[in-house]
Amino acid sequence: MQYTSPASLGRRKFLKHVSLFAIALPALEFGTLGLAGCNQARSIAETVPEQLANVSWKTTIVADGEPGEPLIVSGTVYAPDGRAPLEGINLFVYQTDATGVYSTSGAGGDNRSTRIHGLVRSNKEGRYEFRTIKPGSYPNSRNAAHIHAYVSGPDYPEYWIDEYLFEGDPFITSADRQRFAGKGTFSSILTLQRGTDGVLRAVRDIKVERCTNNCTRR
Repeated sequence: MQYTSPASLGRRKFLKHVSLFAIALPALEFGTLGLAGCNQARSIAETVPEQLANVSWKTTIVADGEPGEPLIVSGTVYAPDGRAPLEGINLFVYQTDATGVYSTSGAGGDNRSTRIHGLVRSNKEGRYEFRTIKPGSYPNSRNAAHIHAYVSGPDYPEYWIDEYLFEGDPFITSADRQRFAGKGTFSSILTLQRGTDGVLRAVRDIKVERCTNNCTRR
């Protein structure tokens, strides 16, 4: 992928700063999120950590009228056994707009501060849902359109999960298809269905992993 890798800045440091920043903002319940630098994010989070409890299991991460095809992604977060739903797991997502551009206001084109991003927290049934638009592929590239994501929660240190990809994308590689073959709703390649309302919908279930100090899954 042709983007600035968060790993280059230190995975744990990045995840702490961005996730704490996201959960500190009042706009998390529904709607788009504001932007701020890492130093500001850390300061806000340290003063209002209790706002984590207000994070909803579903949210909308784009404003009304955002160009692109409306998309709703939902699913269930499961324990490592893949059977028991987990409550209280945070899922942070960020993506390009419909043209494949991150639309950032961060210095140096910091993709992690993209305009389209948001946070949800799985409910008692392990459910999550976010409404967005279908992202575009990077301009002049052969990268499949995708949504970046990471998860975290009690006893589950933050780590990246495989990007959300979309069936029918001509840039999905044979290696990707082989990797996710037979995984059903746990597959990172999502099947899109258009409802009578014209909105695209897709389901992806997530099985969390118990990571060690060396867990750098990307």
